[in-house]
Amino acid sequence: MSDGRFSVLGGGGGASDEPMLSSCEVLTIAVSTHWEPLPPMHDARTHFACAVMAGCIIVAGGRNRQSAEVFDEFLGRWMRLPHNLPHIGHMGQGVSGALL
Repeated sequence: MSDGRFSVLGGGGGASDEPMLSSCEVLTIAVSTHWEPLPPMHDARTHFACAVMAGCIIVAGGRNRQSAEVFDEFLGRWMRLPHNLPHIGHMGQGVSGALL
């Protein structure tokens, strides 16, 4: 994240019957190292592209997902992007690089 904290977003869904997660957490490493919850994403995601830029976390796609959303660190909330991505499927490093 922009302030040096480490975030973990979504996941799960390793097996076809295992649910995907929308949960988010952030690790603060300081005198008191601890995990804190962040608001959950609108869509549960796994295998998605993610980038951090200008105080925002951007997530896009994932398994069976065409949506994208942005977490605004200042506002502390997720916002959906207004248009879906053109393809469904796993989003690889090419998309992640395109988000930067």
